[in-house]
Amino acid sequence: MDLLMDRRSFISTSIHTSVGSILIASSPFLFATNSWPTPRKILRHSKATISSGLSRRQWKTIITVQEHLFPSEDNAPGAREINAKAFLYAVLSDAQRDDSDRKLVKDGLISLQDICWETYKQTFIELKHEFRENALRSFEKTPNGTPWIMTILGYIFEALLTDPVYGGNPESIGWQWLEHKPGFPRPTSDKRYFQL
Repeated sequence: MDLLMDRRSFISTSIHTSVGSILIASSPFLFATNSWPTPRKILRHSKATISSGLSRRQWKTIITVQEHLFPSEDNAPGAREINAKAFLYAVLSDAQRDDSDRKLVKDGLISLQDICWETYKQTFIELKHEFRENALRSFEKTPNGTPWIMTILGYIFEALLTDPVYGGNPESIGWQWLEHKPGFPRPTSDKRYFQL
């Protein structure tokens, strides 16, 4: 039996398991612009938004972490292609959500940067790939490390699997890669969950 599983098979299988069910149930965005929307374009259509709570430098680090955790491959979309950055920005800027995720993301990011500086005297962005991996592995062993990494991964998977009307999965790139057929009716830009 082949113990190796490619990323596409893992995600496809996970969607149909209890892990996938937990992920799906955890977010109102999941499975709900045919272009790569910018955060401003996404947020322009929502009822109320607030600051995501992160500085530009912190956003650059988040983007680097997303692309490290879910890199682009020749035959598979990565965080960049699925628009994970804009999707997470929209989620963290949603005024209807409580502050817990914003706080978790920001506090975890600060802790990760502390590890990078203490260990390498560099920021996460400045590190080479192997040192980024080491920093994430060290962070994972801290009390808040695993929840933070799982939260970032969870939002990456949501961006991969969401209806494009919510800002991730542009032009259904994630669905095409996973050979997923969405349910109907699909939401329209004026019928998204936060507008109902």
